[in-house]
Amino acid sequence: MTALVPTRGTLAFGIYAVLGAFVGTFSGLFGVGGGIIMVPFLVMLSAQTQQMAQGISLAVMIPTALANLFRYARQGNVDLMIALPIVLGAIPAGYFLGADLAQRLPAKTLQMLFALFMVAVSVRMMPSSSYRSMGALLGVLVIAIGVRLVADSLGFAR
Repeated sequence: MTALVPTRGTLAFGIYAVLGAFVGTFSGLFGVGGGIIMVPFLVMLSAQTQQMAQGISLAVMIPTALANLFRYARQGNVDLMIALPIVLGAIPAGYFLGADLAQRLPAKTLQMLFALFMVAVSVRMMPSSSYRSMGALLGVLVIAIGVRLVADSLGFAR
């Protein structure tokens, strides 16, 4: 697949800086790692492999997460007695299990698992009493599937 966004040059720098602004905003606003924005962008528009996109996302998120952590901590919204044991479990599991498995899986399989994970999380996060929200999510999924089918038929998909 040809990249719709260049990977080098002044234009690329500007586009990636704008992407960074979106990622930073969503990271601070929702506490997400940025991968929900950055990984699809890098895979679909910048023609990066799933593994490369995930690696770039992780590299970007370390300083972004630290900056946002300090802001949240200043407001008293960090409980280190909860965060510390999570970190102690997450670091070795991420390194020895998650990252290792991601490097071994074919890119297509990893993309499919990433997409399924995002759909599952979005369904779980929807307010259970809000049929309107569920309808909106279903509408977005139908549109996304339609866009994917059109992209496949036009040769834009990986």
